[in-house]
Amino acid sequence: MTAASQDSSVREGMPTLCMRLERDVQAPAVARAAVAGFTEQRDIAVAERDKLTLLVSEVVTNAVLHSDAPPATDISLCARLLEEGTIRVEVTDRGSGFTPNPRDPTQPTGGFGLFLVDQQASDWGIDREDGTRVWFELRRPR
Repeated sequence: MTAASQDSSVREGMPTLCMRLERDVQAPAVARAAVAGFTEQRDIAVAERDKLTLLVSEVVTNAVLHSDAPPATDISLCARLLEEGTIRVEVTDRGSGFTPNPRDPTQPTGGFGLFLVDQQASDWGIDREDGTRVWFELRRPR
């Protein structure tokens, strides 16, 4: 995990998906469908697309379940294809933030979302710019 910085690899004209999601139980499914549609016409292997939609679902679910943002606020989702073959996803809510804790292996349920992000993403982080932003990147195989 690293601190987020301004993404200098995003170039004008690179494919981008940005949307607002209602912070409710349908948000993860809406996010999965949007990201699947965004990547459908791109040269992305099915396994990579599946990994991407899983991680998007986990991060959006965390924003729905664990954010201390006011109930009527929304979630922002942005996915970008970067020049070097990387996909960057940012999920932002209006919560006050959190410090990630390692997954507790003694607990049979819960705590898998950021564990999966940590295990599957090429890079990821959390920052508190305009709320809480969790971002991750997947480097696509060449």
